[in-house]
Amino acid sequence: MRKLVYVTLAFVAGVLLCQYFLPPLWRLVPGGVAVLALLLWLALRKKQKRQLRWLPLAAAGLLFGLGWFTGYEALFLAPAEALLGTEDTVTVELLEYAQETDYGAKVTVRVLDRDIPGKAVYFSGRDLLELEPGNRLTAQMEFDEAATMGEEKSTYYTSQGVFLRLYGDGDTETVEPGRAGSFRYLPQRLALHLRQTIAQRFSSESGGLIIALLTGEREDMDEQSRSALEETGLLHITAVSGLHCTFLIGFLGLLLGRRRRLTAFIGYPVLLFYMVMVGCTPSVVRACIMTGLFLLAPLLGREGDAPTSLAAAALAILLANPFSVASVSFQLSFASVAGLLAVSPRIYRGLTALWPARSRWTKTLRSFVVGSLSASLGAMLLTAPLSVFYFQYLPLVAPLANLVVLWAVPFLFASALVLTLLTMALPGLAPVLALPEILARYVLAAAGTLARLPSHAVYFTSAYLMAWLVFCYLMLAVCLASREGRRKYALAGILALVTFLAARSLPGLALEDSDLTIIAVDVGQGAATLLRSGDETVLVDCGSLYTPLGPGALVADTMSAYGWDRLDKMILTHYHEDHAGGLGELLARVEVGELLVPRLTDSGEEDDLQREVLALAKAYAVPVTYVEEPATEPVGKAELTIYPPLTQGEVNEEGLTILCTAGDFDVLITGDMGGSTEKLLVETYDLPDIEVLMVGHHGSKYSTTEELLEAVTPETGIISVGENSYGHPTAEAMDRMAWQGMTLYRTDLQGNIVIQAGGERN
Repeated sequence: MRKLVYVTLAFVAGVLLCQYFLPPLWRLVPGGVAVLALLLWLALRKKQKRQLRWLPLAAAGLLFGLGWFTGYEALFLAPAEALLGTEDTVTVELLEYAQETDYGAKVTVRVLDRDIPGKAVYFSGRDLLELEPGNRLTAQMEFDEAATMGEEKSTYYTSQGVFLRLYGDGDTETVEPGRAGSFRYLPQRLALHLRQTIAQRFSSESGGLIIALLTGEREDMDEQSRSALEETGLLHITAVSGLHCTFLIGFLGLLLGRRRRLTAFIGYPVLLFYMVMVGCTPSVVRACIMTGLFLLAPLLGREGDAPTSLAAAALAILLANPFSVASVSFQLSFASVAGLLAVSPRIYRGLTALWPARSRWTKTLRSFVVGSLSASLGAMLLTAPLSVFYFQYLPLVAPLANLVVLWAVPFLFASALVLTLLTMALPGLAPVLALPEILARYVLAAAGTLARLPSHAVYFTSAYLMAWLVFCYLMLAVCLASREGRRKYALAGILALVTFLAARSLPGLALEDSDLTIIAVDVGQGAATLLRSGDETVLVDCGSLYTPLGPGALVADTMSAYGWDRLDKMILTHYHEDHAGGLGELLARVEVGELLVPRLTDSGEEDDLQREVLALAKAYAVPVTYVEEPATEPVGKAELTIYPPLTQGEVNEEGLTILCTAGDFDVLITGDMGGSTEKLLVETYDLPDIEVLMVGHHGSKYSTTEELLEAVTPETGIISVGENSYGHPTAEAMDRMAWQGMTLYRTDLQGNIVIQAGGERN
């Protein structure tokens, strides 16, 4: 019996209960149940004890998990909460290179002169980008806990072991060399040098992929490449995991021959160095621990046990930081390996039985094809619910994509790593980099081709598709419980295909008889509004702040769910990240016929975003039209009117206004304009009484004024809003709209909001 597996499963259950469901006092309930289970086991006779030998292990693991999380919370999270809103002069040591943000830079640090456990993230000016890991910085800082974002609880930072956010103004900072240049930070320096060398010596597309493959950093990948890998289920090759550790140790074993003990001795420091170099994410730590345990087995004269190694890795990660259980990387990594261990062998046996092979060549081919498909399907079966929950999509083409691409990945990894390191020492050998360049281009070309296949992925933006997924898992459960032959799986597959086609068609069919469909896409704290009439589609804005899935991807997923593959027009009301920041990832996936934008009169920070927007349009060959006069044109059965900016200077006010009319039905979109510009809008143009108002500035108290509401008398208001620190939507704006008698909908509460007008569904 694998005792550690039972203990770890119960420990993880206890940690999950604490993380997601139970406040401190309520944790006494499962703790009491675990104690009662232990007492019951002790009271049983010996024979019954043997039958229930898993019970004390599970009870002890559950108690341990509940207690460990509670204690860790008191030691790490409570001190951070006590410092909330205070300021002090603090000295910190940088643990990595800083990353640029929209408002400056941020870097992970360790606080040196305070009794503050764990790590912190320091936000300040762009001067941070010039510092190195190990540098020590002293500044006046404002303390904020990392367990909240705005007014909402968040696990983004705590799952990384970060419990404090520190804010500085950049003016009072003093910097000392500290331990910069020491051996402690050699992995970080090597990773930076490696990324810089790759960026210089490979094409931009191939270089971005190679950097992501070797280091897990995806910032250098262009949107099109990233999107293709994501859409085909191949993005996992850029998340450093067991695949990469296997490549690394396999290459080391190839160099050392069959000397298993020597490979193990050298492999441990290599794995540790690599783990630190790529950032110690849960998937990396899990992979390194599992690989390390398999390396340990020959040293002890024993065979490795995969389930025990997996349990040991999970236990080690959660003992170091139980909040890691909320990490998407942790959950996907362990679910994937569990699928490989528990499900893939059964699939392999079933597929092998269907493919008889006599010759050595056909057996080799069968082994490769069946092995690849069974591994992909096994991992996919356990990770699919998580992928749908977090990312709202499921790449159906993933098994085929892995079959076509994965054979090349180990050759790409080994050749890119070795040859890049070699050319770093001997620059004259740069021509040898042609091999990884060719392999990288093959991977990207294959992913791009597969991403263009019809129905290559399912986007779970409708209740029909969610119901289909539940139905599929119910069928799988019935098949596993049944003792019938293999025909049950064939029947289940046919039923899954038929129901998928039906579920895929229903959302689009429901909108066919509508003169105008409005979809406010839930992009978090941002805005993205789809207008569909006839066969034409218009998108107004595409941006967001603080969302794990990019707004461009969310819009593209929504369009795919309805069977729409093209935007006739894309309109940006103004140049702010929460309205225009998702354009790049959108263009990577959706064809756009025309981009309509305002022209800025004054340059400033937003001018950088304007240049980025224009550069993206040029890169994807999208015509750009500056709206400087009111323009009206038909869109399907509706009519679209775009009004130019009415003021100059402030970007929010220097934006476009959109009116869409279908018969007697009107929808008005005002972007983020404030009250003074709203007043000027109703004075300048003869606006009709409208049915739907896209509430201005996400419900700011300075927008959606009484002047506007009295002028256009909206019946319905849609607030596009998400987790934010601005207090949106404000009580003042909500009161004004309530006084008007409007029916209100919010994307943060209802998700995607769909309104149909005209036809039979007015």
